[in-house]
Amino acid sequence: MKVVALVRAPEDARAAAAALAEAAGLTLAEARMRLAPEPPALLARLAPDVADAVVSSLAGQGLAVVAVDERRLGAPRVVARRVEFGPATVTFTSRAGESLSLSGADIVAVLRGASSMRTVTENTEPLSRVDTAKAYAKTLVSHGLIPLRTGDKTVRREAEETSQLIYVFARDGRGAVLAEHALDFSCLGTAMQPARTANMGVLMRMLCERAPDAFHDERLLRLGRRPLPFVVSDATQLSTGKVSVSRVNTAQGLDVLAEVMRQGVMQGILG
Repeated sequence: MKVVALVRAPEDARAAAAALAEAAGLTLAEARMRLAPEPPALLARLAPDVADAVVSSLAGQGLAVVAVDERRLGAPRVVARRVEFGPATVTFTSRAGESLSLSGADIVAVLRGASSMRTVTENTEPLSRVDTAKAYAKTLVSHGLIPLRTGDKTVRREAEETSQLIYVFARDGRGAVLAEHALDFSCLGTAMQPARTANMGVLMRMLCERAPDAFHDERLLRLGRRPLPFVVSDATQLSTGKVSVSRVNTAQGLDVLAEVMRQGVMQGILG
């Protein structure tokens, strides 16, 4: 399957919605809804030949669109443990010792993004004395119109943890991923900062300086944390007794958006 994605916002939103509705067999309302998010935005998930035909049709209408082959998302990339800035190249080395060396001219895009892990915990607890007292007071004030609440209550807690990544894409299709929680920042030497997020900013700046002609973008710091259509998030749910915990990770969606932007740069429609 392929995911059809919009790379750049259309100049005429009304005409773009009409073109998408006709090409993908959607209602006009559905087309408007799918074009509404800030690009890069996913529009449809289709069989490869259908997706290519939709992209061809939309491109003919002036829309900046690409079709991402889901198999491409599994392309090998070096998940860097260390980054070494040499005189002519930047070398990315994984924990297992795999390395990738790129010159500034080799690098076509440097993208900084963030994914999020959202955790929702629901716990069924007995009513406390304070809860019972409040419920009794409300019953008295309402003259019995609000029934006295008894039994258990459900306590809901939400938490979100974000994780930054930097994608470095080469012109020949190779690439490296710099994950905030996997990097050894001591490779920054005197430029190392006390906080991981600050170190990711330092790395982004250094990479952009080394590859000034590459496409540099940080919008995925915002967009990588949003839920995406057509992408199966890494979601888990666990229930034990009176406790239920659900987690949703947007890391896979972030990878899709990064690949959309890479293709947009390679095809000359983003930059």
